[in-house]
Amino acid sequence: MARQNFVGLVVSQGRMNKTVKVRVQGKVYDRRIDKEVIRRKDFLVHDEGNVSKEGDIVRIEAIPKISKRKAFAIAEIKVNKGQQFAQYEDLAKQRIKQEDELEAKKFIENREAFKSIITQLEDLRKLDQISHDITSGEQDTEANYQNLINEVNSIKAKYNIKSWPTTEPIIDLELNEPVYTSEAERRVYHMQEILDKVMNDSKYSELKVKILNEKLKNRPIDEIQKSVQKNVLRKYFMDERNELPFAI
Repeated sequence: MARQNFVGLVVSQGRMNKTVKVRVQGKVYDRRIDKEVIRRKDFLVHDEGNVSKEGDIVRIEAIPKISKRKAFAIAEIKVNKGQQFAQYEDLAKQRIKQEDELEAKKFIENREAFKSIITQLEDLRKLDQISHDITSGEQDTEANYQNLINEVNSIKAKYNIKSWPTTEPIIDLELNEPVYTSEAERRVYHMQEILDKVMNDSKYSELKVKILNEKLKNRPIDEIQKSVQKNVLRKYFMDERNELPFAI
């Protein structure tokens, strides 16, 4: 006698060893409503090699019962969509791992740079304290005085300091200039400055009137609220295609 066969979709895989859940869908005539309806049934199916993946379309056939609920086995993988999904999953995991490694490397570099800055600040504070001790004459003996002078000279040589106190920059803390990843970020950062100049500086009054007339259809400027004018100008200058009237 021919074995019972079904074609279905693997809806669950990996929760049990050598077992997948296959959903079989078919049409059944329902006499109560006198029409065909779609019926779905899930089967626990034996997968000896754990080869099928979630999303595969497989053909299953009846076998002698292996357990109470498992009486079918994978006979053929018809469409291996699940294999493609698994490849996409693996690729996504690799990319996430690479991004995590890059972030970790960047974090370590920033931490080392921060440690270096802290060390430099501590050295300069020490240099300041030693200089104060020398000028105040708190050292007891000539040997102590010479030791302080040697420490001062070693710190000066380390950071190439010609004299102390000094007005020359020694440590670059990179706090003055923000880092922009795009032109839009740069404009957002300076937007208040741009709006203040265009709104209040007479040099840019002609440009302001031109922009407002284009957007507000020649309405009298005096009748337009300041907040509305600012919103129109902000939208205009946020568009990277429009040039700024001055360098920022």
